[in-house]
Amino acid sequence: MRHTEVDEAAARTGSAAQRALIVQAAAETIADYGLLGASFARIAERAEASGTLAVHHHFKNKQQLIEELVSDVIARLGQLVAARVRQRTTARGRLLALLRAHVEFTDTHRVQMSALMAIFTNGGFPFAAAGRARALAPIEAILRDGQTRGEFRAFDPQVMASLAQCTLDSLPILLETQPELDLAVYAHEVTTLFDVATRRVP
Repeated sequence: MRHTEVDEAAARTGSAAQRALIVQAAAETIADYGLLGASFARIAERAEASGTLAVHHHFKNKQQLIEELVSDVIARLGQLVAARVRQRTTARGRLLALLRAHVEFTDTHRVQMSALMAIFTNGGFPFAAAGRARALAPIEAILRDGQTRGEFRAFDPQVMASLAQCTLDSLPILLETQPELDLAVYAHEVTTLFDVATRRVP
């Protein structure tokens, strides 16, 4: 590889690293100051970037930055959940693994999940009906498979998936008022709840 190619590759790597740092700074700033209080100036200061021009170099406006933040967090959550679900061979095992993975991610990414809560509750991201359907799809697919296999009782999979998702979505809100909440206990209660709710009784 020629020197110019090495320099270009290094520049791209550095640019990607700075972009990721700005996204992380945006999450921290939104979590601390709320969506409206998270100005480019505050984000640039948190990212230790050279002023708002550095942020504008990567993101043309605040909305674009918010959309990348949301996409990044959802993608990382999805990767963890998918990895845990793949390890299970039964529908029950996949359902409980999904629930536990979601709680674990919320615990280990509290800043990002707090930022997402602020974004969604303040209309910072257009979360249409189609987006909600995509969020429910993995849970609903597990529930339908479990019913087909005879592992789960008869119920409406869409309703049950919605109840499970709402339970998971409420956790960041609960952590805002109870940051010392024992999430191992929360995960146990959530998995027990939906295990009992879906179980097929002989």
